[in-house]
Amino acid sequence: MKSKLADERINYTGRELRSHWVMERFGLEGDVIVAFRGSCMVSGEDLVDREDFDLGNIVAGKDMLHFIVEMSGAGLLGITLAQRLLCSITQDVLNSELSKSGAGRVVDRKGDDLYVGQGKLSVSVATVSPVSGLIHLGLNITTEGVPVEAACLAGMSIDYKWIAGEVLARFAGEIDSCTRAASKVRPVV
Repeated sequence: MKSKLADERINYTGRELRSHWVMERFGLEGDVIVAFRGSCMVSGEDLVDREDFDLGNIVAGKDMLHFIVEMSGAGLLGITLAQRLLCSITQDVLNSELSKSGAGRVVDRKGDDLYVGQGKLSVSVATVSPVSGLIHLGLNITTEGVPVEAACLAGMSIDYKWIAGEVLARFAGEIDSCTRAASKVRPVV
């Protein structure tokens, strides 16, 4: 799996969660995960989550760290499991770093959402296109513009570039390890 942390700011509108966006924007083909910093404003037809759409919700934040994953040929269940893996890796990386400062376990995961106390740290969705599975995970860098009770990386003194690098490396490594494990077994009857 290829990975990249973008240097430029990119605002996330939900339209980026589509097949080949990473290839078009960054020139990376195949299974990929990219991270970038930017605002978030997703509403109306750009909302993938049916519940949010039906309720007329918006997903917003003025400053977020975004991850986009595209995995060729992944089905909805498979990409949803990969989404949970991405969230679990992010939780582990954050809690490991926070424990060094004596804070202990601070970040909790409920499904595909990360929380610090009652504050929501993340937004996430997984979906499929005709050719790939897609994931968006956004972490609040600040709480400005977030329409719900929120937590943020700045509030935990976590540098977004550092966490991005750790999550990119660990997620790509885990997917590569799964691919290798799947390729070395023989079928059973």
